[in-house]
Amino acid sequence: MVGLSIGLVACQSPKKTDENKADSVTSRTVVAAQTADKKFLVVAGRSVGEIALGEDIEQVGKKLGKPDAGDAAMGKAWGIWYSGDPKAKQRDEIAVYSSYRDTSMRIKDVKQIRITSNQFKTQDGLATGATLEDIKLKFPDIQKLSTYLNENKDTVTIYDAKKEGIGFEFLKGKSISLTVHAANTPVNTTYLTLHPEWKIVK
Repeated sequence: MVGLSIGLVACQSPKKTDENKADSVTSRTVVAAQTADKKFLVVAGRSVGEIALGEDIEQVGKKLGKPDAGDAAMGKAWGIWYSGDPKAKQRDEIAVYSSYRDTSMRIKDVKQIRITSNQFKTQDGLATGATLEDIKLKFPDIQKLSTYLNENKDTVTIYDAKKEGIGFEFLKGKSISLTVHAANTPVNTTYLTLHPEWKIVK
């Protein structure tokens, strides 16, 4: 991937030489880490890394290149970019949902951004792999929306902090994806197009 490539970002922390300066050292380290990881920053209701809600999908293509997979119909589309070895059983992905910006039907813009890599984090460090309890500490208003059986017959549960604009998929007690969407719009309005093979549990 270009722009949102998934890799390790190493940040060097200054050594603590005086216990009385611990707070200031920690503060400087946190600020440095946030600056270094800006391209992996998740902002609920706004953006994932260098991709933002409302961005022209053509600009996304210039940053990420041609999608590896996707689905499109009726002016709406998912584009999916994978990272890592194509032969690997499990690869991280970035999925971008877009549709026409307005009735002129000339520009498609980003409506949702879904990521599975734990390289991407919120400002306070929340990433995939977190438990529901972890996420509730950051988003106390999170609500369960629905439950699906995936292609492997595993149970996937969808939770959403709708007000803030971020949703989560959980499998076996851990989050497996983060989805940034517009605030006050449910995250699961597009799941049948992203996961047509999933079966909703009644």
